[in-house]
Amino acid sequence: MSANIPAHSPDFSYRNPSIFGIGAAAALTALVIVGSRNLEHFDPALFGYTVASIVAFGAIVFRYALWLQRPATRAYFWRGIRLYFQRKRLARNTADAAVTIATNLAAQRFIFKRGFSRWLMHFLIMWGCLISAAITFPLVWGWIHFKLEGERGYRAHLFGFPMQLLDARSASAWVMFHALDITAVMVIAGCAIAIHRRLKDRGAIAYQTFLLDFTPHLLLIAISVTGLMLTVSSLVFGGYMYHFIALSHQATVIMTLFYLPFGKFFHIVQRPASIGVELYQNRSNEMQQAVCPRCGIMFAGQMWVDDLKKVVGQLGFDYRLENGHTLQDYCPRCKRIIRGLAYAALPEKEESVFYGERIEIETKGSRGSDE
Repeated sequence: MSANIPAHSPDFSYRNPSIFGIGAAAALTALVIVGSRNLEHFDPALFGYTVASIVAFGAIVFRYALWLQRPATRAYFWRGIRLYFQRKRLARNTADAAVTIATNLAAQRFIFKRGFSRWLMHFLIMWGCLISAAITFPLVWGWIHFKLEGERGYRAHLFGFPMQLLDARSASAWVMFHALDITAVMVIAGCAIAIHRRLKDRGAIAYQTFLLDFTPHLLLIAISVTGLMLTVSSLVFGGYMYHFIALSHQATVIMTLFYLPFGKFFHIVQRPASIGVELYQNRSNEMQQAVCPRCGIMFAGQMWVDDLKKVVGQLGFDYRLENGHTLQDYCPRCKRIIRGLAYAALPEKEESVFYGERIEIETKGSRGSDE
């Protein structure tokens, strides 16, 4: 799904992604106005966060639409959608998708196989960021606001509709009001593990770059630390330097939101596509299998092989052989044998070409001397 599209590809265009991105930003703006009851419950102090989140959302949709233009991504995406909405398999596909979401996305099981510390790092960062976003954005957009009722009661309102009344001194209220502090600690711990790994692991050191691998973690740490400083300033120091800390926190959040669509954070948006990929692979194994024309074994789903040949052609590669087959028609073992035979024949071809050119040169030379 990460193949590059040639610049001359007729399918590659910025027009539709730009339209989708602008449309998404406009739709979110409308939702902010409607969800905050015509900005009645919108906090003007959060205006910077709101503008940054709307711009970032439009950029994310733009980048995602560009990503879907890549031949391999497009093939997986649309084939996965068609397979999912098969009428006879819809219930089973839904169950399989739920299992994939629970194991690969929520529990990050695929990373646990690579090591516990690496899994813990991803788990803390992912859930810390997701929970923070689920709390922060509805508050920023005015979708959720709180009203004091009585001396100790707080009532949350969702889209203007009243919800359950909370006792301000209850444990549940404490967890709700300090949830962002808890997630900040989770993110800091996860980023600390990530940075330690990138400073010690030789495999990571070999290909890492500061912009792609360290900048995201430093931004998350900056957001988390300044967020915790707001709580400390409010509860411990009586609001000392609160305004400066709030501006610093806002600046780091806005920078991160602008970095999200075009940096390493974008894989957060890409990752849910793995649900369709796994569904594609499972259904492909259940369908007609491709038979290798050389050894006669079944090695992959015929649908997968046909889609692969189509994608390879769209990328501008031609693997047709003299016998009418393409290289993708063969199993992995036979592909290696065919390549080996082709490489083995190269010296003979080069030698014959060399001697042929030499004989031709000598013949021309002898004719020239006779004349």
